[in-house]
Amino acid sequence: MELMTVSAFDDWMAEVRSALESINMSIEDWQGIWPFDFQSEHAKGTAPAGAAEKANRFWWYQQNRSLKRDCLQTANCWLPRGHEGACHPVVKN
Repeated sequence: MELMTVSAFDDWMAEVRSALESINMSIEDWQGIWPFDFQSEHAKGTAPAGAAEKANRFWWYQQNRSLKRDCLQTANCWLPRGHEGACHPVVKN
């Protein structure tokens, strides 16, 4: 198992940041409001794109909750209230 070095984590975060920017999500805009545990995802070996996807779902869930627009159909669905189709959990099994 690879030890987490600052350099490895920084390189990994650069890839996460790039993945988030590709969907117009800025870490700087969201992380300061609702911190996502990127270090834990890195330690688990989550791919950068996977961590970006998890952060995206987490931030949208938090935003919908704060606006009282969270889904009422299923606990922990990151989609807004009244969405069409199936619910999507913040954390996939």
